[in-house]
Amino acid sequence: MTDKTEGRLRLTVVGGYLGSGKTTWLRHQLHEGRYKDAFVIVNEAAETPVDDALLGQSSRIAVLAGGCVCCTAKADLVALLRKLCDERSRTDSSGHRLEQIVLETSGLADPGPIMAAIKADPVLVYHIVISEIIVAVDALHGLSQLRTEPLGRKQIETADRLIVTKMDEAEAGALRILLATLASLNPGAALSGAAKGVEMPLPDFSGVAPEALPDLADAPA
Repeated sequence: MTDKTEGRLRLTVVGGYLGSGKTTWLRHQLHEGRYKDAFVIVNEAAETPVDDALLGQSSRIAVLAGGCVCCTAKADLVALLRKLCDERSRTDSSGHRLEQIVLETSGLADPGPIMAAIKADPVLVYHIVISEIIVAVDALHGLSQLRTEPLGRKQIETADRLIVTKMDEAEAGALRILLATLASLNPGAALSGAAKGVEMPLPDFSGVAPEALPDLADAPA
């Protein structure tokens, strides 16, 4: 049976709350040759983009500034994705066809509406498949953000893969509690660690007692 995703553009979404280190992580992946030949889209909520300078390793990049692609800049994202799909459809078999897009969202973006917008668009739904949602989590501030920032929790719960960043700066006990909390919130997500974009092994957190995990029942939703 033919895979329904066969032949479609693969979209990787890289997100994470403000200051989570997602740009540092993505920059390192590009430097190492991962996402080779991908078209990189960087979303900046501010009017003046900065991440495009940091992501100079990519030869194909577009910056959407002045609003989050999950809400105010959603139409701009859809238009750009449609343009890429159109250019790809006009590339014959002898040319170099685009096969992957990497979207780095702003720290204020919710991946859910982005997925919904692609699935609801009559063109994009047939040309793009969301292959992975990667969310960076700050090892230093992740626990406190879970207690106070509903958006950070939404990002984590939507992820296919969680990258715990700044592991080299985190206290060992707090890091183990954070990892156990993330595994509890999103047990289906793959967990890995990084420091300055470089992969780091995770400590064993299997022995963290349930009562040691933060009570998020009263956290703002």
